Amino acid sequence: MAARGCAPSWLPLLQLLLAAGVGGAQWSGKGTSQRLQSIFLGRCAEYCSLVSPELRDKNCTAIWEAFKRLLDKDPCSVLPSDYDLFINLSRHSIPRDKSLFWENNHLLVTSYSENTRRFTSLSNVLYGRVADFLSWCRQKHGSGLDYQSCPTSEDCENNPVDSFWKRASIQYSRDSSGVIYVMLNGSEPTGAYPVKGFFADFEIPYLQKDKITRIEIWVMHEIGGTNVESCGEGSVKILEERLQAMGFRSSCIDDYLPVKLLKCVDHSTHSDCALNSAAASTQREVSSLDTEQSASFIIPLLVALASGFQM
Repeated sequence: MAARGCAPSWLPLLQLLLAAGVGGAQWSGKGTSQRLQSIFLGRCAEYCSLVSPELRDKNCTAIWEAFKRLLDKDPCSVLPSDYDLFINLSRHSIPRDKSLFWENNHLLVTSYSENTRRFTSLSNVLYGRVADFLSWCRQKHGSGLDYQSCPTSEDCENNPVDSFWKRASIQYSRDSSGVIYVMLNGSEPTGAYPVKGFFADFEIPYLQKDKITRIEIWVMHEIGGTNVESCGEGSVKILEERLQAMGFRSSCIDDYLPVKLLKCVDHSTHSDCALNSAAASTQREVSSLDTEQSASFIIPLLVALASGFQM
């Protein structure tokens, strides 16, 4: 039993653990990803060696060091501009007509872009790939990384992860050209186009009008889900009107078929993914009609040619 007036021998250790964040989550976001450096460097090496071999001269160690220096900053004092050196070392060109922006469709966009084979989304460029799905921050009252929790926008605006993606989004927008594609979630309860979000605040304003020919919006709906908004409705209409006011040519497609077919891979028996028998029947009738019409032209032609040869 401890003597009255004397602190328990374990109290200093408890205080140290609490300061390090071991006593519980201090922030609302998930903590620093385990093996952060190994994942970062591994992704960088893979990208430069296999995905885009033309980037083989990129120095992954230098890119990591530029990123790592931000891990020493207070977790609520990291600005988007703090990542300038990291972006300058890791940025590269984006193929024309291949930029795919999105909101509330992260996994679907990742699957559809297929590691730059179809499109090059933000998570498919080098500076986005190395950090995709990762989290990181320093301890609030310590020098090490916080593996318990990290701040989000709910805790403070200038947190490491949000500031990173703000800076990356700005660069991605500036480097995009040609036809720009945007995938939105028409089943999102709060609306397909967040009027306050990364696309609205850190991508649209940085699009280079002289480099862009038009913008094509895809409003995708969840298989079996609720159709909250479609083209020309609600927040999608707000987006269309905003782009028009900015002088961009734009178009909108509901449930862009190639993407819907990808979604149906996991829902092949759902009625939303069933082939339309009526449409198929109509197609067969049209094909049959085309065949009959072709025959009506070909047969007289053959008869005429045959008569000519007999003359």
